[in-house]
Amino acid sequence: MKIGFVGAGRVGSTIAFTCLQQLDVEEIALVDIMENLAIGEAMDLVHAAAGLGKYPEIVGGSDYSILEGSDIVAVTAGSARKPGMSRLDLAMKNAGIIKDVARKIMESSPKGKILVITNPVDLMTYVMWKESGKPRNEVFGMGNMLDSIRLKRTLRELGVKNINKAWILGEHGDSMFISRTLIDAENVPELDKVLSEVRFVAAEVIKRKGATFYGPAIAAYRMINAILNNTKEEMPASVILKGEFGFSDVSVGVPAIIGKNGVEKIVEYSLDPQDMENLRNSVNLLKERLKELGY
Repeated sequence: MKIGFVGAGRVGSTIAFTCLQQLDVEEIALVDIMENLAIGEAMDLVHAAAGLGKYPEIVGGSDYSILEGSDIVAVTAGSARKPGMSRLDLAMKNAGIIKDVARKIMESSPKGKILVITNPVDLMTYVMWKESGKPRNEVFGMGNMLDSIRLKRTLRELGVKNINKAWILGEHGDSMFISRTLIDAENVPELDKVLSEVRFVAAEVIKRKGATFYGPAIAAYRMINAILNNTKEEMPASVILKGEFGFSDVSVGVPAIIGKNGVEKIVEYSLDPQDMENLRNSVNLLKERLKELGY
């Protein structure tokens, strides 16, 4: 098994470290525009692996050719949102980066699945799918996976026990929502307050330590593990819709089964009217932004 990474910063390298610990991988390749960073992270991971009694081939560099043969490529490359930068500004800048990344991945590792983590993740997943030309099941985004993990933690603290399908769906952003259909909303106190807490907790972490990377790393690992070990785990992911839930030509967070073929199945639950309205709102917002990006 081989995992490729485009982006060797704190998120990308932490995902690589998590996968190294949890999976039996034969190769890891880290690509970054900052070549020395990628090489240094690879060297550090080699030493960490040896400490675990593992000896995979781990390489880093700026040349995408080292991604050849990757079963999955995780993409974290892109800019973070800076003070004064609008969401559209961020989307425009990162869309340009993702277009270039998509072309280079297809030149070096055309058969690998692609997991998009770069934000705004729903838009960047769509751009990656369009620019790569890959089948829609082979390109998907982390979406609301981490938001859903945070939701489960919050609900656990409130004493809610049935949290198996406590998922956040829709856009990974302001229009995301807790699926009342799947969570049995009547048994969850102050659901709107819970959503507000989950929505803004990342900003609190960033304010205190500058960035989030442990949480994103675990969320990404869960998805990578599903691909490499064909677990066919059902989870929230940003996927390309083609008629599911009544929507098409957009990437948005919905329940999906992830396995060796990527998105094995989009699970179309019969969502209640409120969930459907919330999903429609997310889709409409994302389509407006895609138009602004030229799609």
